[in-house]
Amino acid sequence: MRIQNVKELGLSEYQIDSSDGPLNSLVHLQQLETLSLTYRFGGFWPASAKAFPATLKKLKLDKTYLSWSYLDIIAELPNLEVLKLMYRACDGEEWRPTVMGFNQLKLLLIEHNDLKYWKATDDNYPVLERLVLRCCYYLDKIPIEFAEIHSLQLIELNWCLPGLGESAARIQKEQEDIGNNPVDVRISDPSKYIVFIKTLEDLKDVAEDVKSLATDDPDEQRLHV
Repeated sequence: MRIQNVKELGLSEYQIDSSDGPLNSLVHLQQLETLSLTYRFGGFWPASAKAFPATLKKLKLDKTYLSWSYLDIIAELPNLEVLKLMYRACDGEEWRPTVMGFNQLKLLLIEHNDLKYWKATDDNYPVLERLVLRCCYYLDKIPIEFAEIHSLQLIELNWCLPGLGESAARIQKEQEDIGNNPVDVRISDPSKYIVFIKTLEDLKDVAEDVKSLATDDPDEQRLHV
């Protein structure tokens, strides 16, 4: 109640033993535009999108271990433009939206999770412009319905399975066939490095590839094997 004019807020909790937690106070922040939530919050998550400020435009979740179904609530936020699902933001293998939503969402980023099956329609992300998938080691298909999103401009894949690149190419071709401007597909760090090392020779091959990727930039040296 004392910071009602705050526009950007980050909260981090590992465990809350009461439903009377900070998430239930968010509704008082009537000018909040950017929110970052880290860790579990004890499972005490708002049961309605009305518990979040309607002004919210950007939401980042990290290590929150929510069920994918909870995103149906997030989808109802009326002005949300950016959703970043970071490491273990959601838990489970299937995301099947059951409501029409994300009506203003322009950027969707998903990384580091166990997602295998993703069912969606263009009604779920009607104005999406950018889809970014990083380290989605189990997902091998983007819903073909993304080809019907006329606003889609970019699909960016980083450390993902080859199947994701193939489905992105199908979406690109489908957009061309129906007369839309084809989406720009960008693939970096292809999954040739996401391998199971079974023999010493395999290990040597990967080591040589790692050497070829080495740079002076620590961020560029992070590898996932």
